[in-house]
Amino acid sequence: MGPTGKVVCEDIQPEMVQLARQRAAAAGLGNVVFVLGTEDDPRLPRQLAWVVLVDVYHEFQRPEPMLARIRESLAPGGRVALAEYRAEGDSAAHIKPEHRMSVEQVLGEWTRAGFLLVKRIETLPEQHLFIFSARRGARPLP
Repeated sequence: MGPTGKVVCEDIQPEMVQLARQRAAAAGLGNVVFVLGTEDDPRLPRQLAWVVLVDVYHEFQRPEPMLARIRESLAPGGRVALAEYRAEGDSAAHIKPEHRMSVEQVLGEWTRAGFLLVKRIETLPEQHLFIFSARRGARPLP
């Protein structure tokens, strides 16, 4: 990130944005920008180098418009890191099934939304980790 970098912290719940704001202030972090998004628009600024989603994508009520907005927010060469608990096997059996995702499910949804899989990392004990880039010039598939 470097000394002039910024972190954008986004949530659709005002109380979560406020909690994050309080924690950042307590930690003395002055480089965090807080954004209150909606169910279909994270309201992210443009030209982001990275978007990181950890165990939240499965909660999206309207994934198609959210993924489109995330894609639009990426700078050329920007990446998305997506971590979700595994639906396959029993490594995440302590997590409710509706809070887990399969590789097939993630790749199907993200590919349709105009993303390319750059790398898949399966060394985390309970989660899949996907690195995506935006497919430039691509329109999401119907």
